[in-house]
Amino acid sequence: MEKKDLLDLLNRPGILRLAMIDVRDGSPLVHPVWYYYEDEKFYISTDRKGAKARSLRRNPNVYFLIDIDPEHAAPYGVRGRGTAKVIEDPEFASKVTVRNVQRYLGTLDGKVAQSLIEMGKSSCAIEVTPLYMATWKF
Repeated sequence: MEKKDLLDLLNRPGILRLAMIDVRDGSPLVHPVWYYYEDEKFYISTDRKGAKARSLRRNPNVYFLIDIDPEHAAPYGVRGRGTAKVIEDPEFASKVTVRNVQRYLGTLDGKVAQSLIEMGKSSCAIEVTPLYMATWKF
């Protein structure tokens, strides 16, 4: 896949599946998340006391997968390995939340959007820096 096509894929509002090691018992843990991609990094907001943040604080190694299943075409996507950093700045986490709500819901209005934005005020952000990325297509 050409770099332009990769950037187009990363800028589509697909679901990123983020894999990590669960700190509770060392088992694999995979979470589907909303994200945006900017300056060669993925940005996600999450509950600062949740499993993702707890696990990534202890072990920042992640694997990720974004797949697109276009209507009437073969599925394709990107996968890779990276390092995650938990950013404990509620103001930044709120900005990440607002950006993702706009990206995925298309609006900041409405009950769902406002509820998510309110949750973002007490969240943390996760910044994933890819170390390796590969595209795939069936």
